[in-house]
Amino acid sequence: MRAIYSELKRAQMRPTSSRVVVLKLFHEYPHDHMTADQVFRRVPQGLEQCSLASVYRALGGLAQAGLLTSTSIGEQRVVYELGHGPHAHLVCETCGAIHDIHDAEMDARNAAIAAASGFNYASSSLVVFGQCAVCTHKPGSAAN
Repeated sequence: MRAIYSELKRAQMRPTSSRVVVLKLFHEYPHDHMTADQVFRRVPQGLEQCSLASVYRALGGLAQAGLLTSTSIGEQRVVYELGHGPHAHLVCETCGAIHDIHDAEMDARNAAIAAASGFNYASSSLVVFGQCAVCTHKPGSAAN
């Protein structure tokens, strides 16, 4: 728990109950991609000040401070996760699974593309849609 408070302090954020519980949740599930609604449903019951609106505010503030990252994955769906450095996402259109792609060459290529157009590269967001291996091999899937 001390790490959560330290992260908030380094980000110069007040440790409100919503921020603490939301950031703690992402530390408990470090590889999960969660929507605001999924975060809200995982918040322990009994936190009187942790409404859906306060979860949205906490997520927005934590993302703005760089403690979480947010990615739009289509159909007006935004997922949040702990920052794991530059990466892209593979999204299964059948089951909704999200997999991270860590590719230093892709990040370097994005930086080169930006530089060629006179941009100072900060980050990129790539989401690839398709069907995961599990869904592809299910009986009756379109790929079989």
